[in-house]
Amino acid sequence: MNIKQAQQFSGISADNIRFYEKQGLLCPARNPENDYREYSEKDLQTLKLIRVLRMLDMPLEQIKAVLFGRITLSQAAGAQKERLEARSRQLLEAIRLCSELVTLSGLEEVDPDRLLLQADSSSPEGFFQGWLHDYRRTALAEHEKRFTFLPDGAVTTPQEFSAALFRYAEEHDLELVVTKESMYPEFTIGGIEYTAQRNYTAVCGCPVASIACEVMHPEDLEPTGISPVRRRVQKLLHLLWLPILFFLFLLLTQRGQLGGLFSSWEGWLLLVSLLVLIGVMSFRGWLLFYNENGKTGKK
Repeated sequence: MNIKQAQQFSGISADNIRFYEKQGLLCPARNPENDYREYSEKDLQTLKLIRVLRMLDMPLEQIKAVLFGRITLSQAAGAQKERLEARSRQLLEAIRLCSELVTLSGLEEVDPDRLLLQADSSSPEGFFQGWLHDYRRTALAEHEKRFTFLPDGAVTTPQEFSAALFRYAEEHDLELVVTKESMYPEFTIGGIEYTAQRNYTAVCGCPVASIACEVMHPEDLEPTGISPVRRRVQKLLHLLWLPILFFLFLLLTQRGQLGGLFSSWEGWLLLVSLLVLIGVMSFRGWLLFYNENGKTGKK
């Protein structure tokens, strides 16, 4: 079908359809004879889904992530529900303020300082909640960038590696396509390029294969609308929370003894050794177990 028919059956204007194409949400085929767009039934269903999600005021970046399988529809709907609930609380507060202003007879009765104080104190969105919301988005992106799983077998050949990836994708309802078959294979999940490597870890003293998958272009999954400085801080908190927690615990419990600890090189050496040990264990956990079996599909 052409763009006029797609407009008719989807209820979306031709201009918006072209806009969604430019944003990468839709990629219709082209007629080789005249280079006109040709929309399939799948394209039509995608347009209808976009229309439904836009009716919920879901951001385009979230819709694109759903269409390409970066996040599930359930995750996107849950995040949008939280945004709508926050907006609802803001609207209720605005309605309450309007009701109060209606009762006033003139500007001389308005107390702006009191009204601003009430609005600030009742506002559901503040620095902490906004920061926490951005942290959740950053943490979700980090979990999408890297995940690990334990295959059924030893994975000693490229063919066994591909079979393990396909088996994992089938179990988690992921659209996985192997683009390079090797012991360091490359593949796509929902159009996002990944690479993988086999590691070994010990379980009850026995070596067990572990497959670590990592996105090839991390910028494809970076959340938008977050300042680079805030994003870096949130990544450090997400990946290094154990050393940070240990250091804070040390400060809180040993406040009276830290002076003596730092007065000798042995104390400094002990502290640095503990931090290095925790850092090494954290890196090992990130390398072998980070987000184990944590990437979900469309279920």
